[in-house]
Amino acid sequence: MLTWSERLTLWNQYEILKKLDPDQVKEYEANQEILSCGYEQYYSELNASIVTETVNPSVSQEVQNILDVFRAIKFSCKKYKYTPKSTWAQFEGFDGNGDEGHYGFARFVRRTLGKWEELADRPDNSHSSASLGHYRAMVDVWNRLGRSFDLTPSQIEQIADAQ
Repeated sequence: MLTWSERLTLWNQYEILKKLDPDQVKEYEANQEILSCGYEQYYSELNASIVTETVNPSVSQEVQNILDVFRAIKFSCKKYKYTPKSTWAQFEGFDGNGDEGHYGFARFVRRTLGKWEELADRPDNSHSSASLGHYRAMVDVWNRLGRSFDLTPSQIEQIADAQ
């Protein structure tokens, strides 16, 4: 998982930390032993704030497509002073418990990077496993309609009611 060179670099970082934070010497020495012996099953304990799995780029792209659908709906509603009938016309976030990185990536691009500012007032966590499937259907309809950011009220309802 880590190369010898990466392990050596991290080992040296812990050596420095032992000097800077003597109260944590025992923890740093244990981490050095994990690295020097190559105990991969304990690598995740070296820094619990770093998740072991990465977010697949296809998931990131899917999140961006979904957020763009809601951007198109929001801009079009504002342009035509239209209030959608469907509750699905409002972004409700992603399920924080059951997706493959959608929730975390969407929260990151919206809250940390400040993108999709027009959706800033919308929640991050839908608390529903149904959201992602419905959003995918909405993207499919939006794609068939040409991915326009200038949607008619009829197109907004068509996208929001996607199955």
